[in-house]
Amino acid sequence: MAEVHAPDDALRRSWHGASDRVDAPEVQAIRLHRAEVEAMMAWRRTAPGSPDQARAWRRLAALRAKRAALMPPASAASLPPLPPAPTAAGGLSAWQKLRRRFGLERG
Repeated sequence: MAEVHAPDDALRRSWHGASDRVDAPEVQAIRLHRAEVEAMMAWRRTAPGSPDQARAWRRLAALRAKRAALMPPASAASLPPLPPAPTAAGGLSAWQKLRRRFGLERG
């Protein structure tokens, strides 16, 4: 039987083996971007003013914060703005608004 060995890193294509590098910031940023897009689609599908929309917005905002933390400051500043936070029942509490304003969100 012939031995099978992994190709040298120099011969690997950069888009292959992303699952091998789960700790790489580039791979994490791509995965967070995909999760953010899915959260945005979920937010748009929910009824306006519903608790589900508030929950989807909070998930979207948390994913954006995690993704922006991995990006260079100039790139993070150029991201499009999030949709406005829900103001109806089920939206952000006063404490959550204050934490968001001062950048004290959880990581």
